Amino acid sequence: MVVNTYYKFIFVHVPKNGGRSVKRILATIRGNRKHWMAVSNHETLGDFYDNFKTRATWRDKVFRRNPSSQYFRFAFVRNPWDRMSSLYHFLTERRARDEVDAVRSFKHFLQQMQEGVPWILNLHSTRSQLEYLTLEDNRVCLDYLGHFEFLEDDFAAISEAFGCPLTLSHVNRSVNSQVDYRTRYDAEMIEIVASRFAEEIDRFGYVFEQSSPRRRFSGPIDYVRDWGDGTRQGDVDKVA
Repeated sequence: MVVNTYYKFIFVHVPKNGGRSVKRILATIRGNRKHWMAVSNHETLGDFYDNFKTRATWRDKVFRRNPSSQYFRFAFVRNPWDRMSSLYHFLTERRARDEVDAVRSFKHFLQQMQEGVPWILNLHSTRSQLEYLTLEDNRVCLDYLGHFEFLEDDFAAISEAFGCPLTLSHVNRSVNSQVDYRTRYDAEMIEIVASRFAEEIDRFGYVFEQSSPRRRFSGPIDYVRDWGDGTRQGDVDKVA
């Protein structure tokens, strides 16, 4: 997460969605307030709001600095099948966890996730993307929802909106992203991801057969429940 008091924005970093590249460029502008953030890079928006009061300094209180309602909030979402493929590649390439040595294949990894193996379920990246974006009333509290699949264009529009036009000159895409994620799946694997991430697949408009969403939002959104039935189609047509 990045919180900026000068341009008044909050970037919610959903893991494996291009957030490192976004954070890298946001770190170059003035106003970042690190003491408001959690030790984890991947705090949910709900947790951030819940914990803000304990992190605020006396100066924050005197100057009434409170991002809970005033700040421009944005995040990016990604096709869940592509996202899980990227996660597995990251874990095996970086050997980020000792437990990875016992994972025989991508399919085995997904099967263990389905079985509820603790170390996998505790990974930030196996949580639903919705968990990072929703508050307790199931409301997505964002001013702009972008897509990983349109990261450069969406980020340009976002930075324009918060008043500091920026360009992502280099997106952190690994060799993995050059491989079609669909070639790594069989029918069982497709269903595991579809079952675990069913709500976000429906709400974000993703399907296995194509990486980009059926409905591109790339703009302001209101409620999670509005997305799946096409009621937001006017907004999609406007920005696509």
